[in-house]
Amino acid sequence: MAVDLTARGYSVHLFEHPKYEAAFRPTMEQGAIEAIGIGPLGKFRISRITTDMAQALEGVEWINVVMPANGHDLFFKELIPFLRKGHKVVVWAGDFGSLRLRYLLSNAGQLDGIAIVETSTLPYGTRLAGPAKVCLLVVAPKVLASTLPSTSNSEVIPELQKLFPCVLPAQHALAAAFNNPNPIVHPPGSLLNTGRIEFSGGEFYMYHEGITESVALVIREIYEESRRVAEALGFAMVKYRDVDFRTKCSIMGVEFVAPFDPCGVIGSILGPTSVQSRYITEDLPFGLVPRAELGRVVGVPTPVIDGIVSVGSVVCREDYWVSGRTIASLGLSGLSPDKIRKLLEG
Repeated sequence: MAVDLTARGYSVHLFEHPKYEAAFRPTMEQGAIEAIGIGPLGKFRISRITTDMAQALEGVEWINVVMPANGHDLFFKELIPFLRKGHKVVVWAGDFGSLRLRYLLSNAGQLDGIAIVETSTLPYGTRLAGPAKVCLLVVAPKVLASTLPSTSNSEVIPELQKLFPCVLPAQHALAAAFNNPNPIVHPPGSLLNTGRIEFSGGEFYMYHEGITESVALVIREIYEESRRVAEALGFAMVKYRDVDFRTKCSIMGVEFVAPFDPCGVIGSILGPTSVQSRYITEDLPFGLVPRAELGRVVGVPTPVIDGIVSVGSVVCREDYWVSGRTIASLGLSGLSPDKIRKLLEG
């Protein structure tokens, strides 16, 4: 994202949490990022690269939070004291992170005048290729996004589209969150291949090896359970054809594109290399747990999602029903479906 925006003439401040300064040091020392793959190529000097949040936010209007969801709380804690009226915070990909940030800001008494945006996914599929070096593999032709509450959509989303033309307005934040394909595909694709991941010592290609006909059936059912919960809450998910689930790249082949053979590109992506991969440790607790809990709120059973969460908890030795993104952690505990809709829509 820093490379893309810089290449298009924007002044970018790139922040990394001090906890990760050692790994980030080559980027700080070079002051630039090398881009390979598709899209902008070469070295791009970033306007400011820092581990100091005050420096990062100096003169900034848009704050793009771009990280795995299991890092949100760490970064939100660092960010919240510096947020001011007029800031616009976009959570990529949201994984219900907009609701989490709103809840934390509300508890801190700092909610007024700050726009929070939930997105369905990232505009890019990338991999770190080395220190200060990133490889862009695929891009998203569309990303759903909504402010929280959605009453600010008409003001904020057109401005966000100027930065990211792939953005389309979603009905509200939950509609954006539910349409993230990662929790639908990654946890079953990984957990149903745990033996292969461990036996191979990490030389495992989930899309190419792991998505077989039986695994595809589970992925499809997780989508269907998510869709039924969404409908009960009053919004729709993106519709896929049956054939979209019956490929090696599953629905990722719809959500991401490449100049040539997107399924081949997606299939060539290595990983997960261990059961501690974010395909499980992010997508399951932060993507599937809230779907299941919201299902209970509206009385829609989610037995396959529940099973994947429970199996993942055993495999990863962590109770994701407790540590995951519960409705209590999102500030939705005790709310009826109507009150949840009111919070989302304003």
